[in-house]
Amino acid sequence: MKREGKGLIQNLAVYSFAHAVVDMVCAIVIFSIVRFNTMGFNEFFNLVVLYGLIAFGLQVVFGMICDKLKSPKLFAVFGIILTLISTLFITQSPIFAIILAGIGNALFHIGGGTISLNITPKKATAPGIYVAPGAIGLFLGILIGKKELLPIMFSIILLILTLILVLVTAQPKIDYKQKQLKKSNIFWLIVIFILLSVIIRSFIGFMIVFPWKSNLTLGILFILGVFLGKAFGGILGDKFGWMKVGVTSLLISAFLLAFGANNPILGIIGIFLFNMTMPITLTIISNMFLGRPGFAFGLTVLALIVGTLPFYAEIKIMNNMFSFLTIVVSAIAIYIGLHFYYRFNHSRIKQ
Repeated sequence: MKREGKGLIQNLAVYSFAHAVVDMVCAIVIFSIVRFNTMGFNEFFNLVVLYGLIAFGLQVVFGMICDKLKSPKLFAVFGIILTLISTLFITQSPIFAIILAGIGNALFHIGGGTISLNITPKKATAPGIYVAPGAIGLFLGILIGKKELLPIMFSIILLILTLILVLVTAQPKIDYKQKQLKKSNIFWLIVIFILLSVIIRSFIGFMIVFPWKSNLTLGILFILGVFLGKAFGGILGDKFGWMKVGVTSLLISAFLLAFGANNPILGIIGIFLFNMTMPITLTIISNMFLGRPGFAFGLTVLALIVGTLPFYAEIKIMNNMFSFLTIVVSAIAIYIGLHFYYRFNHSRIKQ
């Protein structure tokens, strides 16, 4: 058991680190392309949309394939390799580089996400810790890519080291035994309300403006708030209960983000609390689709994409009260989803 425990911790550490590296390099690729090709805003915007559709839109498909093949480590490995190759085409073929980076990112996320969901089975601790470093990686990637702080060779070397770490880390046991659950009305209510909460979280995350984020120090503190929120959301949720942590954190964040986004202290605390539900909603969806962790991970990512659509459509309907009420609706959605989830689990145990 001790050896197994060490192996699980090693998996969590390696894949969390790899998550940050892959997201960082993908951001470096995007901003390096913009820098080398002197793109205007519209071209840059289209580039980001293309990358997002590939990197996030394909995850649910790759998740289903990964569940079928039952080899998430292989997906993670190929994801890192494709991301590495994408750095070689930044100047020669920018679109090809974006496609490779997007596919690589999607493959890695599914592989690593599947493994994280099985490190602390049916609990939110490991998924939260795995997902959290992505925010730091993205922040560093944007910073490095914009300012050309490090040569592309740095990204290649870092990805090679990351690949080696993943290759030498033994894949933990993955439970692919699919339970034939009765797809009752309660089942679909849980899935719909939890995914609705994810959609709203994504929408708010894109639409709320923090004017002080351009300051480097405050920007770093903001990203740390996102990172710690996701990491501790799972830990505290498992310890004190998903309902208490998920609903309470969202309701408090509603006040802070809607009426305090212009204040750095209130904004950082608010974004920390706001992100605490992420590992909880991910784990709930995974627990509903037992034996299909890749599909479950991809499904929550698909919900995140849906939440960004108003932003890309340039729909501007934000004001303080609207933001507040929208986050409250998200809290209500997760409350209803969890209420039925506990009922569903109770009846499933009795059966």
